[in-house]
Amino acid sequence: MFRLAQRRAFSATARTNDFAKMSIIGRIGSEYQEFTTANDTRYLKYSIASQPRKDSNTNWFNVTVFNTNHINFMTQYVKKGALVYIEADASNYTFEREDGSRGQSLSLVQRDINLLKNPKAPETEEEQQA
Repeated sequence: MFRLAQRRAFSATARTNDFAKMSIIGRIGSEYQEFTTANDTRYLKYSIASQPRKDSNTNWFNVTVFNTNHINFMTQYVKKGALVYIEADASNYTFEREDGSRGQSLSLVQRDINLLKNPKAPETEEEQQA
């Protein structure tokens, strides 16, 4: 009689294909902040607000964008208040505060963005009088 033995291997070390990813549908909640790294890489930071249900609290996420095409698209076409779908790589970081206590931070690096709806442009005085 044959017995098939199944073995599972688990490792405590991360492999290069291990990652965490988040998908968020929400509204751009802040103006874009543009920065440049020490090696002249341009990047943006912004916040996105997401509310799972109408009666629930709003969740705020800080997002960083390094992709030049995304940066150009967002700064040209995506306005504050726009409804977007983003995919981002997620990482948790532990840090120590000045008082010695420990805190955690979630880092989101945008990998994809889809503009779902831009807010309506405010009407000018001429359009209102017409």
